[in-house]
Amino acid sequence: MSLAPTHTTPRGQVVLQPTYFTCSLFVDLAREDIDHLVRVYAERYARSPLPQPFVLFKDIWNNQGWTWLHFKVFDARSRDAFLKVTMQLFSERLAESEYPLTRAAALFGLYTFFATQPTTSAPPLHALTHLPMTIDMYQSLLKLPDVLETDFMRPLRPHVIYVLSALQKAQFFHILPPSNLYPLYPRELPREKFVSDTTDGYEQVAYATTSATKKKGRPSKHDKVKKSKDAVVALDKWLDKTAYTYQPPRATSAEAPQPVTTHILLSHPPSTTRNNYRAKKSELLEKLEPDYPYVTTEGLGRAALERANLGVVSRLQKIDEEAAVKGMEIGGEGGERTGLRRVERAADELGKFGLLGGRGGLLGLLEGAGIGQSS
Repeated sequence: MSLAPTHTTPRGQVVLQPTYFTCSLFVDLAREDIDHLVRVYAERYARSPLPQPFVLFKDIWNNQGWTWLHFKVFDARSRDAFLKVTMQLFSERLAESEYPLTRAAALFGLYTFFATQPTTSAPPLHALTHLPMTIDMYQSLLKLPDVLETDFMRPLRPHVIYVLSALQKAQFFHILPPSNLYPLYPRELPREKFVSDTTDGYEQVAYATTSATKKKGRPSKHDKVKKSKDAVVALDKWLDKTAYTYQPPRATSAEAPQPVTTHILLSHPPSTTRNNYRAKKSELLEKLEPDYPYVTTEGLGRAALERANLGVVSRLQKIDEEAAVKGMEIGGEGGERTGLRRVERAADELGKFGLLGGRGGLLGLLEGAGIGQSS
């Protein structure tokens, strides 16, 4: 008996390409989901009288359906991109600029997502064993337990220490050069921006207006002013987003203190970034004046420092004059520690041995140049 001819190749399957997971279609929504996870965890942790940090996190993880996220993609190439991007989005919330509770929740999410990768499925699914991380991010992550020293944060500390030790034991972190060299790939997320072809009438009008006003060549003064205003608005939104309110500890037999609102950079300064800045500044000053303080004649390095200081002071003076015309004051809230007067004093200290600004003038502001000197 003869058999009827049939095709031998299986029917094609729809597979998400790896580029989908690096574009805005996936990245933006994944960031929103991670933000929601962290926010819900912070709210429930603050309400719980006897918090069980990791048990609470697992409960939220399961209730929000994160357990099924690993079954979103099965193709090996696409799955590799999916795992890397998702873990990289979790690691974004580990930065020093984030609130410590946010960093702890992001670490729990990164660890849970890594540890729950299916390993016994048939056929087996691709699993990620290492996550690329810059050396400065890794060093700041190791210092996270030291930040959790307040009574409110202390219950998190043993769980954070355990998670870090478990990830180190699994050799999870693949250490890369510092972040200022942009060693991660892709360099930033999302790498691709999705623009819909089908937009409603309002979006089409807005797009047409934007296209019509965009001109070739150098930007006009109006464009520069608009760009500056947009940058100020974005900065205000970022400050509002990263500010937080906490309850100071109550002293014995005293009234409950009022809640204090502060910024994350004031309560937890970015020590790694500050140390990197100091190292780069020292390297620059050493190249400009290698023989300092034994300098007998004014060289090219000192002349360059003087021009730079003079240029900054002149520009700030012009800004202050324009602000005064509008009845505004720039940087006067902090007394002698802020404002134009301190900048002028710091620039005047350049070249005066023994003063904090003697080496670099304005480059000594971080060390206290310009404070306590009469103008």
